[in-house]
Amino acid sequence: MARASVETVSNRRASPYAGPEMMMGAGLGWGIDNPGYVAFFDALIDGRLRLGQTVKQEELAEILGLSLSPMRETTTLLEAEGLITVRRRVGLTIFYPDVRFVGNTFQFREMLEREGLRRFAQTVTPQWISTRREEHRDIIDYVRAHPVRATYREPVKEVEHRFHISFIEAFDNDQISIIYKRLTQKMFILRLLTPESVGPANTILSMREHMAVIDALEARDVEGAVRGLETHVRNVLHRVLTT
Repeated sequence: MARASVETVSNRRASPYAGPEMMMGAGLGWGIDNPGYVAFFDALIDGRLRLGQTVKQEELAEILGLSLSPMRETTTLLEAEGLITVRRRVGLTIFYPDVRFVGNTFQFREMLEREGLRRFAQTVTPQWISTRREEHRDIIDYVRAHPVRATYREPVKEVEHRFHISFIEAFDNDQISIIYKRLTQKMFILRLLTPESVGPANTILSMREHMAVIDALEARDVEGAVRGLETHVRNVLHRVLTT
């Protein structure tokens, strides 16, 4: 990715994470055609809702901009996804991730990406390797030059997405893609709890861990690439839990 393209991405301000690949707005509703579901994640991200918060259904409807009937549908969906707990005469409590939830989420992600990587390694092209390596080098330089999360988070998220989604797309399975996209939503929510886990130093570490996988793929070292991915996911988990 040319350096100019990184700067172009960073200047897109239509939403906090612009671009069709990103996990904001409609992107956060991947696989679920429900405006309230999308609005729920947007409200968490911009601070109108908080993890662990309890609200009345009427309050939540107002925050999400929904009338009563769509709100009921959204409530049913969010409860089925484990994102809220409905308690009669108390209200709706937004889930708060505990250590078990965090560990389970990362374990599931690692399982999917590991198998996807094995498949992807059979067909990876020199163009993919050179493009990913260049954009990772560029984004590391960009984060060093602009060490403020609000500035670098957009281009970083795009680089992360293009790297990880390649392994999931290797399944060529719509159901797996939908599951992974929902999983990605939850992964993003975890970062709301520990913003320092995606601070500049940790972001650069993650990009270097990606590059170790890219190097192994170029060397046709499938098991080395898998070990690199496992190390990366576990290191991110450690940073989320300890930062």
